[in-house]
Amino acid sequence: MARKRKQEEEHENLERWLVSYADFITLLFAFFVIMYAISRVDEQKLGSAVESLQRALGSLIPVNITQRDAGAFLPKPATPSVSVVTPEAEEPPSSEQGEFAKLAQELKAEVEGAKGELDASRAAQLNQIKFLVDKRGLVIRVPESFFFDSGQASLRPEVIPILSVLSKSLAKIPNHIRIEGHTDSVPIRTPQFPSNWELSTARATTIVRYLLTNFQVNPNRLSATGYAEFHPVAPNTTPEGRSQNRRVDVVVLSTEAAKAEP
Repeated sequence: MARKRKQEEEHENLERWLVSYADFITLLFAFFVIMYAISRVDEQKLGSAVESLQRALGSLIPVNITQRDAGAFLPKPATPSVSVVTPEAEEPPSSEQGEFAKLAQELKAEVEGAKGELDASRAAQLNQIKFLVDKRGLVIRVPESFFFDSGQASLRPEVIPILSVLSKSLAKIPNHIRIEGHTDSVPIRTPQFPSNWELSTARATTIVRYLLTNFQVNPNRLSATGYAEFHPVAPNTTPEGRSQNRRVDVVVLSTEAAKAEP
């Protein structure tokens, strides 16, 4: 009887190696899964982190990030363009919209006429200013890099001549003018600007202050607002899209749009 029990115990011990082997295979599989997961880098999040760090440090030096896949960091130069966009064909333009389209052409001609007062690099950037006519009225869209340094709200001294040309024309217009500041989705955390809300609002009020200080513009006709990153015109997933979202919109409001202003 004792001999039979001993044989059963020996038989059970011979099969226990399967349990250890299964545990080893499971751990080996988990190890390779973890190695695969940590080997993949989210280039978009890494790029946003780099841009945020550069902005916080006030650096304008571009940083090249090595990547294995074609993605958000491929250097693809944006094609500058000046355009006057009118309402879609299915909506007949009103007389006021026609006047805005005419005003856009006049402003465009005046801005291009001021190229002689700028250096070559700034003159080339004039092509990035867009004049659009939509349901709000006339929108003069100016890239952030034209007026301001990265992460700053002080006007570049070299762009004052162009701003003066626009301001002279805007001072003659009886419509309400709203200055809108916009940023991309990259966060900013500096002592002066804890978030993109403060930065976008400060840029808008800087333009308003310039209009009030240097030109006879009725303060009742002006308003400033900051939208941070929440009114994008392009995806924030690429450098090109973020560059388009960092902008200042000078909006000459239509009669209907002005009624909504406080």
